[in-house]
Amino acid sequence: MEKWLKPLAVLSTIVMFIVMVAGSLVTKTDSALGCGNDWPLCNGKWVPEYTLASIIEYSHRLVTGIAGIIVGVFSIMCWRYYRGNQEVRNLAIFGLFFIVVESILGASAVIWPQSSSVLALHFGFSLLAFSGVFLLTLFVLQRDKMEQMVQGGVSRKFRNWIWGVTIYAYGVVYLGAYVRHTGSSMGCSDWPLCQGQVIPELSGQAGIAFVHRLGALLLVFLLLGVMIYAMRHYKETRRDLYGASVLSFVLVLVQVLSGGILVLSKLHLYTTLFHSMVITILFGVMCYMCLQSLKEPQAKKPGK
Repeated sequence: MEKWLKPLAVLSTIVMFIVMVAGSLVTKTDSALGCGNDWPLCNGKWVPEYTLASIIEYSHRLVTGIAGIIVGVFSIMCWRYYRGNQEVRNLAIFGLFFIVVESILGASAVIWPQSSSVLALHFGFSLLAFSGVFLLTLFVLQRDKMEQMVQGGVSRKFRNWIWGVTIYAYGVVYLGAYVRHTGSSMGCSDWPLCQGQVIPELSGQAGIAFVHRLGALLLVFLLLGVMIYAMRHYKETRRDLYGASVLSFVLVLVQVLSGGILVLSKLHLYTTLFHSMVITILFGVMCYMCLQSLKEPQAKKPGK
């Protein structure tokens, strides 16, 4: 079983990442109702009609179903192999739970029209599902290196800071999804200014887009603080947090720049998908920091 765990772990994360990209493609191309109001059928058929919208929507459903099976097998194998490990059990339950939740929410959005605020939750739950699988994958891949990486604990202040910033980031992500589902992505048609102003009129689509920009800008400074603190205090004793903090800051900069390019390119498809990819990886890395901040060095056994 052990020799299959690492390849299956990587595959699980990849398919969940594809699910995230496919979901963004559905939203970007307005293909959510490409199969009408039918689920799990597509316009009353198991094989969809050959229209772009129906193919995109049905492919998203198919990929999500395949991902659910792969992640399910991976989670069960981890649960059995690392029997009694609470971290594995919690991550497996967490990932599977949100896969089910996002699937139910996606199906309900097709059958019963939902508001933009509810639709934005779909991306948020998908992100949590991805993060759960991503963290379980990292557990499998890094288990042999954990003792080397975790050579000291972290202060409660820093731990609370990481968790607080991650929760805040989730709010920014939700707001970004809300921007897309309300059609406010071009509420600020220029960048870095908004409608030619530093501070536009805070109403309508411009207001929604501008608030999201402010939220993203604040996230940059918050992650800058995390990185600087990790560099000063944990560069040697917590290589896991140090590396993740640097990666998080680089990714948030890329995310902000991709957001600007997204506007300047008039919401080009590839730019939109890239924007979603970056935030998916960024949030996964931030969740990794949250989990690692809870860990303490393992007590060495006598004679070692």
